[in-house]
Amino acid sequence: MPAAEPATDLLLAIAQLAVALAGFSGLIAAIRTAAPDGWYPRDIWSLSWMFGASIGALVLSLLPLWLNLFGWSDETVYRISSAVAAVSIGCSVGVMAWTGGRLTRAGFPPRVRYFPATIVLLLGLASIVMAVGAVGWLRGSITAAYVGTLIALLLASVLVLAVFLVLLARMTQRRS
Repeated sequence: MPAAEPATDLLLAIAQLAVALAGFSGLIAAIRTAAPDGWYPRDIWSLSWMFGASIGALVLSLLPLWLNLFGWSDETVYRISSAVAAVSIGCSVGVMAWTGGRLTRAGFPPRVRYFPATIVLLLGLASIVMAVGAVGWLRGSITAAYVGTLIALLLASVLVLAVFLVLLARMTQRRS
């Protein structure tokens, strides 16, 4: 299929970006560990979002490339990949929403209003789209939907990084 080569290039680019974002997770962990204030419970939760979304994008971007090695049709490869993505993203969103709710009830509300709900909505919709693709309802658009879902994972990771940078800037301003 002519769409296979551009999709492969996009999947590899997403994998590279995901590795970079996962690296930023490590950098943030190092910076926050050295901070005199220590970790705020929501910081750990946000770091989990960032790391999980970037590693998820990495693994899910490589999955169709590996499945292609079996000689299966593109539709089969992307339907299987979509099923794996729907389950993994859906479970991740469920766990993160549940733990976020527990943090809020324990007295640790989100530092940036509406941010957690935005991430849950974005990735929840991505999981639903992947489930629709897995059952075969997307037909010729399944590859585009799959790549779009991976981009949503990267976007979630970048949004969390942006929140960390804003919080770091606020913390630095207060000290000066």
